[in-house]
Amino acid sequence: MVRTGAYAYVNYAFESAIGGTAGTLNKSFGLKTAVSSLTLTTNRINLGKLGQVEPSSFAYGQQSGTLGLSFVLGNTTSHDIFQAIYDTPASGSGTTSSPYVYGSLSQGGASKDFVGQSFTTEIGFNGDTDYMIRTLKGCILNSLNITASIGDVINCSAECVYGKEDAPSNASSAFSDDGVENSTPFTFAHGTLKVGGVLIAEVQDVDITFSQNGELLYQLGDQQTASAIKKSLDITGRFRASWKNDDMIDKVIAQLKGASYAETFGGSPEFELFFTDGASSPKYIKITASGLGIGEHTVSGLEPVEPVFEDITWQVKTCKVEAVDQ
Repeated sequence: MVRTGAYAYVNYAFESAIGGTAGTLNKSFGLKTAVSSLTLTTNRINLGKLGQVEPSSFAYGQQSGTLGLSFVLGNTTSHDIFQAIYDTPASGSGTTSSPYVYGSLSQGGASKDFVGQSFTTEIGFNGDTDYMIRTLKGCILNSLNITASIGDVINCSAECVYGKEDAPSNASSAFSDDGVENSTPFTFAHGTLKVGGVLIAEVQDVDITFSQNGELLYQLGDQQTASAIKKSLDITGRFRASWKNDDMIDKVIAQLKGASYAETFGGSPEFELFFTDGASSPKYIKITASGLGIGEHTVSGLEPVEPVFEDITWQVKTCKVEAVDQ
């Protein structure tokens, strides 16, 4: 019979080297974790032959895979995913007085490689006639998107690539969901947005995307990946809010040459997206960025009896993430 995701689990752990030894596979990506896509290929090469139109034989190239994930941002373990971008926290112990700190607002502070940031993902599925425990090694996080919308939880999606997977284990004894997820979900009601040091009121939705543009590297003698390289770290996003004043459009106009030219938005913080559970000893995730440049300003709703909103797309140069989980 067909089985559902109730018979499956997903755990992960960070590796000491790309595709190398990982820690205990007991990390949870977040609440409501789902595998949105999972594809493995060996890049088949068709070889033709003179005198016929059919392929004569096949050869196979690099093993490569893609993994798509979605999950809900929680107030305890979800921040671990930022290690896949910035490496282990530069400081902190996860308390209010000493939050974990990933990344830096200083240019050049972001990690330049994937050492300590790649991870192994274990996906288990108890099929109708077989156990299948797949181990995806050398996973690198190519993009992480965080979205907050009115009436919803804080949704995350991640796109990964990997280049090491051997035959699945079919031993029932190896089928074990060790992931621990005791988080409380963050919702839209837990979030605030500041731009240029000013709290943006009546925000309808906001999202931020971290794109690492990584590539797997291969070598002669092995079809599985040997390493990976990190390219440009692009941090982009958008938000939509009530159109109250001309602050944003003024910043777009200031990008034109002239006496009022301004390369970035200015203010402190230039960008801050803050999620807190509001408890007496709050748990939170705070994303602070500098070097904010607006890419596009769009107005919608300029018609009878419709609300008028401004939609802003932006990019920042640097980012720091702080997390308190206890």
